[in-house]
Amino acid sequence: MVRFLSSQRLVLVCLAMLWLLGGCGSASSGSPASAAKQGEQPPSAESVPQSNEAGDSSATRIFSTVKGDIEIPANPQRIVTQGFLPYFLVFDVKPVGAPSWELKYPHLAGKTDGIEDIGVIEASSLEKILALQPDLIVTVAEEMYDQLSKIAPTVVIPYDTIGDAHKDLRLFGELLGKQEEAEQWLADFDKKVADSKEKINKIVDPDDTFTIVSAFNKTYYIYGDGIYRGGQAIYKYLELKPPAIVKEQLLNTGKDLLEISFEVIPEYAGNHIFLDISNGAEFDDSTSVWQSIDAVKNNRVYKLNVDIFWPYDPLAIYMQLDELLMMLGAEA
Repeated sequence: MVRFLSSQRLVLVCLAMLWLLGGCGSASSGSPASAAKQGEQPPSAESVPQSNEAGDSSATRIFSTVKGDIEIPANPQRIVTQGFLPYFLVFDVKPVGAPSWELKYPHLAGKTDGIEDIGVIEASSLEKILALQPDLIVTVAEEMYDQLSKIAPTVVIPYDTIGDAHKDLRLFGELLGKQEEAEQWLADFDKKVADSKEKINKIVDPDDTFTIVSAFNKTYYIYGDGIYRGGQAIYKYLELKPPAIVKEQLLNTGKDLLEISFEVIPEYAGNHIFLDISNGAEFDDSTSVWQSIDAVKNNRVYKLNVDIFWPYDPLAIYMQLDELLMMLGAEA
């Protein structure tokens, strides 16, 4: 809950709101993907302490980001995040505010009580963020940096620099001063991956191939081992084998996705298909094209739960591993 403000404090806050919102007209709305800037580097994992008093709420340190060196609290107490809620909850750090869709993630169930909903990532969230009186903001939205940095020290982490569990957890461990906790969590994560691979290998033929097919609105995609639709869990961590064409056009090129027409899906189909139907797509599974695929004939098509397989943070991958085991007939 937002703390009660004295009348004098309220006047100051209102004036600050008017000053901030006056500069918000140029902030664009859209998905995190639309905010990504190709070629940018993520914040540096190196920070320079400015005080040795870890318990001092006034202590600060320097953290290197795409916006330069930012002075941040050494021990932030009121964090607002735009796009990174799971990365804080890994460390049992609960932000005071986060976007609405992150609060609904099934893999965060029971962990988000008390976190304020700041809405979507666009200018309309600024007033809510200001009211929460954050001492640190961590955002994916570089286009909102000027407005956000007037509220509190702001760390921008570009969307296209996230997607590797080890790199990402170490980055947030540095940001929060919890490097040891990051290494311990990653050790547990690696054990989970190894155990899951062992179970999968007992039931999957080494020659079997797997394809991620998506019907998204009126478009069709094939996904690789990146952040989309469980690609990391399927290819990077479980190391399920992609068809040669998927490996050649996606995994070997570093591309996360490939837009295709419905008619060529059979060319990309493996012995097993993970199927995503989302964003209002109408998928007709009775067509001759779809019915001609061996995976369809052999009942090896597994529909992905959008809520579980859209997120790509380490906690989401943890849940996806269990879901994939169950889909393929192994015990999680």
